[in-house]
Amino acid sequence: MKRTLLGAALALLGWGVIMLAMPFVGPAGRQVAVTGDTREALRTIAAANGRVVVVRKNAVIAVSNDGGSFAFRLYRHGAPLVIEGRIAATCFPLTTR
Repeated sequence: MKRTLLGAALALLGWGVIMLAMPFVGPAGRQVAVTGDTREALRTIAAANGRVVVVRKNAVIAVSNDGGSFAFRLYRHGAPLVIEGRIAATCFPLTTR
């Protein structure tokens, strides 16, 4: 039982690290999810020269084609958490408005 719980905990930790690291690697144009308050996320994306792809509940999926530093710019402009967007999009429901 302890081995199973330890394995599950390590798998979740690894998955979390991957979700946090993916916005910083790969080609320009990678979708990212900015979590938190929708209005603040929209303001942060605009300030970082990004384009909104879809608004979801508690996350906004965005993209920027002008270089690979989009995640850094989002954090610099106040994003609380930036994670990989295509996978994260399935974790947040669409808004009803």
